[in-house]
Amino acid sequence: MSPPVVDISVVVPCFRGESSLPELCARLVRTLEARHTPFEIILVDDSARPALWAVIEKLAQGDEHIVGVRLMRNFGQHNATVCGFRHARGRWVVTLDEDLQNPPEEIGALLARAEQADADVVYGLPRVRQGPGWRSLASRLIMVIPRRVMRVAFDISAFRLISGSVAAEVARSERHDIILDIYLSWVTDRITAAEVRHEHPEGLRSSYTLGRLVTVFFNLLFNYATFPLRLASVGGFLLSVLSAIAGGVVVFSRITGTITVPGWASLAVAVLFSSGVTLLGVGILSEYVARIFLQINQKPQAVVRQATSTSRLAVAEPRAEPARQETLHGHR
Repeated sequence: MSPPVVDISVVVPCFRGESSLPELCARLVRTLEARHTPFEIILVDDSARPALWAVIEKLAQGDEHIVGVRLMRNFGQHNATVCGFRHARGRWVVTLDEDLQNPPEEIGALLARAEQADADVVYGLPRVRQGPGWRSLASRLIMVIPRRVMRVAFDISAFRLISGSVAAEVARSERHDIILDIYLSWVTDRITAAEVRHEHPEGLRSSYTLGRLVTVFFNLLFNYATFPLRLASVGGFLLSVLSAIAGGVVVFSRITGTITVPGWASLAVAVLFSSGVTLLGVGILSEYVARIFLQINQKPQAVVRQATSTSRLAVAEPRAEPARQETLHGHR
């Protein structure tokens, strides 16, 4: 028998939220109880650390709305979020970070915007972005690729409202390197944004270090963009044109007698340059081949170790289309 459908499912991928999760869950419960409709909060432990799971278990025992899902190891934020989709039953699914940067009270703004624009996906667009300048700049630069692929004019964030039917479709994906935002744009083009508050709690430490941001950038570049391949193709074409022109000049100079002794230096430079471009092209192709190899070998997207509710170990049934006329009562 299919599990009962709730109005809103909140999916929170967790990595180091021992200190922030109690406050986050308390604010989520207060906010969602104001709707007087069924809801659930799904905390996905993506840390593989006993301390975090202990906090999640305690929260789940203290409130029937909260469900914990523990993964075997760290699979990454987007994989953990999609895993949460598989356990969600809501007509709407909200995703947000564990670090309190996304105020739960702003869920109403996303719901109102979804009703106004008849949208399937609504992003929370910070009015004023808080946090270190270098971190915000790096995030904006990295998000240029998904924005171009998604063809949206606004910044994207982890604070999203997604219709249950779209979330159910995304949950069917088995890509181990999924970028959730791009996949959402493959499912629907009814994507918009709403302005929300953005907070930066004191002592906040982002789990995305510079090294992880670089990894995300290369995953975006080689998994969802054809720009490197096109760059190699265009570069190879331009090099062949330049080589043809240079060869014509050399032949003409030889015929007219301008060149009497062939130069070994120019030959060496030409060989090294062409070899370098060839290796660059091979390197770019190898990045794509490596990712194809991992996908063919079916590297798991995420594996659940345990859940606070054993019924959540099964994949939830697809949800019905959300009722768009409902908004959060008492928002601002």
